[in-house]
Amino acid sequence: MQPARSSHAGQKQKADNTCNFDGDPSEVDKVEPGLHAPNLAYDACRESFIAADGDHVKASTQFFEDTGGVMALLCHHDFPPAVANMWTLGKKQSYVFALLETFLNHLLGHWRVGALYDIGCQVDQSLKKWKFRPEWLPHFEWGGSIFHAYGHQ
Repeated sequence: MQPARSSHAGQKQKADNTCNFDGDPSEVDKVEPGLHAPNLAYDACRESFIAADGDHVKASTQFFEDTGGVMALLCHHDFPPAVANMWTLGKKQSYVFALLETFLNHLLGHWRVGALYDIGCQVDQSLKKWKFRPEWLPHFEWGGSIFHAYGHQ
């Protein structure tokens, strides 16, 4: 029997290419306070996914309205308590932060939120690295789809 071939060779090659860093090597391997992986791991993740590329245009604005789309916050009942009109192209983290702020304004006391988002690891890194809303950190547990996990190989 032969071992299964990985269909993710292109993503691995792309992640390997991001390892070519001309700056200070100590910054690449640095693990920021509160994070579990070095900066290079988050950078490779961000580079592997179109969703994390805020400048990527997914559709021609010649034929479609110049809007980024709609992002919704859903509870486990599939009820959307908040919706954001993404008027800029790409997934900007500001939309996630605005939706979370709206959601958290409706919660009381001690709470724990499981957040599923395809690039949640990038949002988690931003919250910790830039110390944005540090009061949120103990209340969130981030999760992603199995498809996103391939970018972390």
